[in-house]
Amino acid sequence: MPDDSQPVGATPGEDLSGLRLSHLTTRPARNVAETEAISHTYDTYIFRARRKKPGSGWLTDSFLRQVHKDMFGTIWDWAGKYRSIPLNIGVEPHQIPEQIKALCGDFEYWDSNESSIAVIEIAARLQNRLTKIHPFKNGNGRHARLITDIFFHSRRYPLPQWPQIHRLLQGHNVRDRYIAAMRKADQGDFTDLIQFIESCLPQQA
Repeated sequence: MPDDSQPVGATPGEDLSGLRLSHLTTRPARNVAETEAISHTYDTYIFRARRKKPGSGWLTDSFLRQVHKDMFGTIWDWAGKYRSIPLNIGVEPHQIPEQIKALCGDFEYWDSNESSIAVIEIAARLQNRLTKIHPFKNGNGRHARLITDIFFHSRRYPLPQWPQIHRLLQGHNVRDRYIAAMRKADQGDFTDLIQFIESCLPQQA
């Protein structure tokens, strides 16, 4: 799906440099191809995968890059590669490896037996930090959501039903709520982002 829940200023996805499949000349065609590739990636990392063991240090630089490559690598040649250009969102390119290393170290503690942080707060922290770093040229929102889902899966937690905002009648309201929650999380207040994720969880029968 399009990266509609990305924060304001994220790359809009119309730069075609690096496109491997030249026949994907329209945004709808690229959306379909990306959706199919991401579906296969979910099969690889969630539906057909063993659960990651909590506290095993599974979140690494190479893992994050491989997941992104698996999501977009058949379509874009920049998939799985940290961006080398500055954007109006995210850290400076030279800071990305250091920031990713710091995130992985923090997550290793959050995911350990010593941590008392609730699962859903860990998910909120993880998604916020990945999105804030914005390590790739594009697809950062979708990548952060999949990494969050892999974490939820590792904890046997229900997977959120992330809204396809472009298909909702009031989709802009959902996007605005998400952006506001992410901005508060940038300042260390994860309350609204946790509530947003909770609103995406499947309803109990």
